[in-house]
Amino acid sequence: MAEAANEKKAQQFRERITPAVVDQAIAAAKKATDSGRIADWNDTEQRYLTLRQRGRSVRWIVRAYGLSRKIGSATGIHVDPTYLSLRDAREKAKQVYADMAGGKLDQAPPEAAPEVLKPPTWTWADLDREYQAMIAKPRWINRRMKPASQGTCDDVRLAFAKPSYQALHPLLLTELNRPLLNEARNGVVPRDPDKRAGVHRQREKCVTYFRAAMSWAADKHPDESGLTEDVDRWWERLTAGEPRPEEMAEITARQALHRDRKDKITVEHIGAVLARHEAYCAGRTAEDKISPGIRFGLWWVCFTANRRFSTVKLRRGELIEQDEFGEAGWGRAMWPADTMKAKEPFWLPLPRTVVDIALGSIADYTQLVKNRHGDWPSQWVFASTRREGRNPENDDVSVYPNSLNRHLLRMRRDGALDGLPYFSLHLARAAMTKFLEKRISPVAASLVLAHSLPDSEKEMSPTTREYYSVSQRMEEKAEAMGAWSDALAQAFLNAGGTMPKPSASPPTRYYKAKKLR
Repeated sequence: MAEAANEKKAQQFRERITPAVVDQAIAAAKKATDSGRIADWNDTEQRYLTLRQRGRSVRWIVRAYGLSRKIGSATGIHVDPTYLSLRDAREKAKQVYADMAGGKLDQAPPEAAPEVLKPPTWTWADLDREYQAMIAKPRWINRRMKPASQGTCDDVRLAFAKPSYQALHPLLLTELNRPLLNEARNGVVPRDPDKRAGVHRQREKCVTYFRAAMSWAADKHPDESGLTEDVDRWWERLTAGEPRPEEMAEITARQALHRDRKDKITVEHIGAVLARHEAYCAGRTAEDKISPGIRFGLWWVCFTANRRFSTVKLRRGELIEQDEFGEAGWGRAMWPADTMKAKEPFWLPLPRTVVDIALGSIADYTQLVKNRHGDWPSQWVFASTRREGRNPENDDVSVYPNSLNRHLLRMRRDGALDGLPYFSLHLARAAMTKFLEKRISPVAASLVLAHSLPDSEKEMSPTTREYYSVSQRMEEKAEAMGAWSDALAQAFLNAGGTMPKPSASPPTRYYKAKKLR
């Protein structure tokens, strides 16, 4: 009872526990004079893990299901046999949390437990690892190769990284059950308590990907996973549950707001956004300059309605300035299947205005590099000014898709879009759809937006005029692109803009990346 009362009086912090936080707790312990005073750092990554400083002690605690269990000390390395580093504490906390979830609350210290042999079948940690490795590679589905989707890989990684799912890692797949997974699902909570609408969607994703992983294990690896034919496929009956009434209200309101924004956006509004964008870019100086990939990337999204990922993953080698099959001045952009959401190769005819947008990005970026380093080519049309990506071996990085979103957020924050209807990158697709459905045809809108249409039954070669005309239907796309680009360019001019040109002529601007070694 006294311990519970002390916990209620403890000073509480909610943040991700890092080495700096551990150092802070240890420093506080060294200065402590009151042995009854408690400070708790509650982790946001593993929400059941707490770092507790009480007097001169600093200990790791797991709190869940109304219980609290000490798992080790954060001090006394080489001295205290219960010492756990931050990494070790996280690993042990997963096991203890799983034991709590499964009702296994044996308080015997780990060293007193008998040696546990490696289980002959997969744990949830094994399936998590194997499933993510599988979806990261091309797969053979319905007699054709399906490229890996980076978006799906990221979604699965984030879903399975939720603390409540990570806590189940030590359990065998045959030990999992519906109550445990419902607990894990309910353990997915919003980071911001005031934003609950997205939680139900995240729970849906977690449940969907868990079901898919378990079914894959049962179908493809029954012996290794232990999910043989005689095992009930209980996971297929899992659901995401129902959103709470307040969540329903938030979701409904968000859907209504999105519909309203789609209804209001027009080609004239996007032209005005581009005019404000150019003025905003022109007003930035020195280190605040907008990079060519961001500046011209927004133009490209508005004129092509490409998604963010396909925009930034357009390679220079897949951009043709003059299409041999097109009209004079018309170019062509091509994307392989792995860069498209539908996982099909996609070609798009480019009016001269759109070709110049791509060439402007390349020219401006090239000049930036030349101002500081000389020739340093990139494979990307919209190259990043960061020459080092997440992979340190990669020194040729495209603009990150979310960077385009962040640019719009900064413009909105700085008041550059005041007085205009709300605009986001995806709303460019809505505006183009409405325009093309009215001026050309719904089919033309679907073709330009790379929406799936029924497959042709004919065999076609990508190097022939037949493929160009029938499979990619470039003539219909060209009609749609011509009408949209003319209307958007005119809307931009009507808003007081002048068509963009490269702006990195020497010596006005310098490249900000690290120097070559």
